[in-house]
Amino acid sequence: MDVKAESGQIITDEMFDEMAKKYEDGTWGGKLGKLVVGRPSLADEEVKSVSFRLPVSKIAIMDARAAARGETRSEFLREIIEVELVKA
Repeated sequence: MDVKAESGQIITDEMFDEMAKKYEDGTWGGKLGKLVVGRPSLADEEVKSVSFRLPVSKIAIMDARAAARGETRSEFLREIIEVELVKA
């Protein structure tokens, strides 16, 4: 499976195999970067979870509207909050 590096370069399985071979035999001249695990961050600053309770009927409506827009519940709520915060 080919992957696209941050620089835009396409790296093939064969290229990975060659790099791995050189790394294992000590001849690799590359540089290890920061390993980022998980989903990309939503912001350039610390993020925290926000939790609150709603009646199930409102959750059903919210989920239906999110689905109609092709969004998850979280994406839908983030968009609504962002729109309201821009108004402030």
